[in-house]
Amino acid sequence: MSRDNIISFMDNVGNARQRVADAKIQSLVTQMRDVTASVLPRLLQDLFENLDDDLFQLADKSGSDLLQTRYFEAMRELRKLRSPIQDAMLRAMLNQYDAFWDGRDVEPVISGAEPDSEDMALVTEEDLEENLAVTAVVTRAENQFHRALYALGQRFGFLLGIGEVSPTDNPIGPRALAESFRRGLNLWNGELPVKLVIFKLFERHVVNYVGGLYDDVNDVLVAAEVLPKLVQTVKRNPVAPSVQRARGEADEEAAEVATSSARSNDAELSANLLEVISDLLASRRAQSGVDARTLHLPVVPSVQLVDVLDDLQQDALVEAASTLNEAREVREHLRVSLTQQLELGSGDHPVKRLEQVDQDILDVVSMVFDFILDDPNLPDAMKALLSRLQIPMAKVAMVDKGFFGSKSHPARRLLNNVARSVVGWVDDGDRTPQSLYGRVESLVTRVLTGFTDDVSLFDELDKEFSAVQARESRSAEVAEERMAQVTRGQEHLRVARRRVETVIRQCLGDLEGLPEPATDLLNEPWRDVLLLAFLREGEESETWRDSVEVAHRLVWSVTPKIEQQERQELLKVIPDLLRKMREGLANISYDQHKAATLFKQLQACHITALRGKETDPSQITRPVLQEPAAEQPPVVLQDEFYRQARGLEVGQWLEWQQGERKLRGKLSWKSETTGSCVFVNRKGLKNAEMRIDELAGLLREHKAALLDDAGAPLMDRALNAMLEALRNTAPGAEPSPA
Repeated sequence: MSRDNIISFMDNVGNARQRVADAKIQSLVTQMRDVTASVLPRLLQDLFENLDDDLFQLADKSGSDLLQTRYFEAMRELRKLRSPIQDAMLRAMLNQYDAFWDGRDVEPVISGAEPDSEDMALVTEEDLEENLAVTAVVTRAENQFHRALYALGQRFGFLLGIGEVSPTDNPIGPRALAESFRRGLNLWNGELPVKLVIFKLFERHVVNYVGGLYDDVNDVLVAAEVLPKLVQTVKRNPVAPSVQRARGEADEEAAEVATSSARSNDAELSANLLEVISDLLASRRAQSGVDARTLHLPVVPSVQLVDVLDDLQQDALVEAASTLNEAREVREHLRVSLTQQLELGSGDHPVKRLEQVDQDILDVVSMVFDFILDDPNLPDAMKALLSRLQIPMAKVAMVDKGFFGSKSHPARRLLNNVARSVVGWVDDGDRTPQSLYGRVESLVTRVLTGFTDDVSLFDELDKEFSAVQARESRSAEVAEERMAQVTRGQEHLRVARRRVETVIRQCLGDLEGLPEPATDLLNEPWRDVLLLAFLREGEESETWRDSVEVAHRLVWSVTPKIEQQERQELLKVIPDLLRKMREGLANISYDQHKAATLFKQLQACHITALRGKETDPSQITRPVLQEPAAEQPPVVLQDEFYRQARGLEVGQWLEWQQGERKLRGKLSWKSETTGSCVFVNRKGLKNAEMRIDELAGLLREHKAALLDDAGAPLMDRALNAMLEALRNTAPGAEPSPA
């Protein structure tokens, strides 16, 4: 293609764009480059780790032998070219990135404009079809990540002083990503149909997860105060006015109905819950005679109570507990301080009393945090952190009575989300700001320093915290799925090998020995033929049954034939047997020279068998079985702990003792065949694998415990537990069953 047909990667950026020279901006550019260079190899690793399985499934489902062959050839070739393709793509991506910030032109692979008639003459039909497929991938990605790309475009433009960088010109945008991958894939001379499939797999395993890279780069810029409070104005394609009006009116009406309904439900629930709580607390106080002793005392105004809580909230910044015991001591100290500053007197000699509703709120919040400190689902260090929120939560309940009844209340939502995120956390001593502990600590500090009476702060903090957790969750899901795929593959392979070994043993039986060619065939290539048939098509398939039959026929064919009828049968069987064996060895790409040698030796064995003679003892070998027989399953005690372990469901969390440390893991995969259970940590990485009987043993020895209801909202569980406790202690109440 002539030089005139090459479109500069930088043409659309504008004449005002200058080479970056500022040292601070250069430092940011380097940081963003490091993030890109760190994330992309991991995404490519995911692609190539899944490529074999995806192509194998496509080959298995293809109705054409030719297409199936193409897929298998692509598997072999791409496996060899994995490192060169990865290196070429990363190099192309970083070159584009460097050229963008250096102000140099780069040559794109994909043109964003439609080619004219002269260009069309220079573009082959295959190139055009490939361009269209890749452009479709880019378009879908730009739509999928338009918010993050908009933010990057604004921030990159701010650094360059040009206003905005479009997704097309973004050096780490979907188009740059696709261009770079296409450059790397040019190292492979694959056919177009298969190449288009590779681009689809690239979209599935790389492009669909590149949003995490954009989030990370945006985080770098936000941390450097580059447009930290950027608000996106989403640009959408124009819509007909009538449609726009109809949509707008329908949306407004639906939103109003939904909002009114939610407010009504929340108000009703709040009123009912507060009424129930107040009645139960009143019954308990009446039973103890507290109301009768304090009814005549002067009442502390709510305003004064809030002022004292404000002071104590500031004290909580200083008295920061780091352990569970310290948290309990701090809570007791704050309770004593509240009593002293309000001059309430002592329990035996009260001087003043609080408004009944204020007292109820403080009691309920205190009971909720008692539950939090006793909750086995939360790690102790996180309990200590969350306990510092007791006073702010009490203030929230006082200024907003919907706190208890509304599950969507921002303060409740924040507390629930933080509690859910720390279930799988294990205290490794990392207290840096980037760690989960550091983020929770920062959140708690911002509540203590920033909250007075505006509950919108909790909504803001929840959105920030949830955004970071969502990115980590996506990464964890990817890692967990990859681990599950590997584990399923390993499990399937183990089962296949055991089944193949069983077949080999059945074929050999109690024979004293077999001719060496037959033994070599069974123990080496035909073992692989059986393994491939089992893995590819399963034990119920005709291919597997035929492969097993060939193994039995092979053993029978080399044993001496004494009777004439046996000899005639062998003569009929040999041609078909040899044909099937050749087909099987071809399927596993067995070396043709070795195969010819084995078949020539096998021919001599068949001639000997037809003569009714035993094979020369020097040519006989004892069968070598490569793997031991499957071990007998251990005898297990089928008690309540075994049933508990067996009933563990995928997604449930477990805590167990490992040496001096406590570990936590989520059951990610459980084998229905062997009962093996695989656990992952909160990052989706495997941290334990154990059999059901081993898990039952840990439970039986109290070295492990299931974290029940770990996924249920913390506030819901706390309020339910508190209501249950109040009902059980009400006059005349029957204790609820455990």
